[in-house]
Amino acid sequence: MRVVADSHAIVWFTQRSSQLSDRAAGALRDAARSERITVSVATFIDLWYVTQTTQAVTSADLGRLRAVIERSRRVEVHAMDLAVADAYTAIPRSVLSDPWDRFIVATAQVLSVPLVTRDSAIREADLVETIW
Repeated sequence: MRVVADSHAIVWFTQRSSQLSDRAAGALRDAARSERITVSVATFIDLWYVTQTTQAVTSADLGRLRAVIERSRRVEVHAMDLAVADAYTAIPRSVLSDPWDRFIVATAQVLSVPLVTRDSAIREADLVETIW
């Protein structure tokens, strides 16, 4: 099964963190084995922003993640193309206001695959199937 990984989900997966739920970790492992994990290119911008604000992810963490993804055949980066832009603009801002979350959700919508995320705003928006 192919999935899109939200920003923190891919960080925690590559760090083998216990912050992932069992279900989320299983979905990411299955995707890595069978097809691939997809990450929106917006994830890198989202995580850079986190390094500048909350620092829940450090610049070193982001650098390691990028290196892992660039070397991996199990993770693909999906570009922000016109289909993603159209899906992004179709999401009501009142339902999901965070711009990076909107890009990541739009990517999952365009690819018609579940999104692995702990983010309650995304899960409650019910815009895409989520796994946590």
